[in-house]
Amino acid sequence: MNQQHFTPEMTVDEAFRLHAGARRVFARFHLGGCSNCAISETHTIGQISEDYGIPLPMLLEGLNVLFDQGTLAIGDRVRIPDEIRAKIPQLANVPETGAITGAENGAYTAEFGDVRLQGLSEDFIPVGAETAHAS
Repeated sequence: MNQQHFTPEMTVDEAFRLHAGARRVFARFHLGGCSNCAISETHTIGQISEDYGIPLPMLLEGLNVLFDQGTLAIGDRVRIPDEIRAKIPQLANVPETGAITGAENGAYTAEFGDVRLQGLSEDFIPVGAETAHAS
């Protein structure tokens, strides 16, 4: 299978389209969040590295690790992590478990009753995974 990956020649826009998590990786490097650290979607990852002094191997590793994260499949049962549920009061009455109903470029859609949420695989806990970690 041909493994997708980020390259120095790839534009920021191409990175965003390749994997939804790319925005979070750039944000971890404080890129793209405010006018002082705005990045152009036409810049390449290599240019971003050079312009902002971020070592290219570090930036590429942060991006390419997105493909190593666990994947979810349509129909998988999931729950919202307690730390996310605790931070967002509107989730208090959302059912405990939901199901993945869509997946595209590393982003997932999960339905919890009448509530539809979108996020990365790290934003959901597969039902059954927490029992393996229970004490």
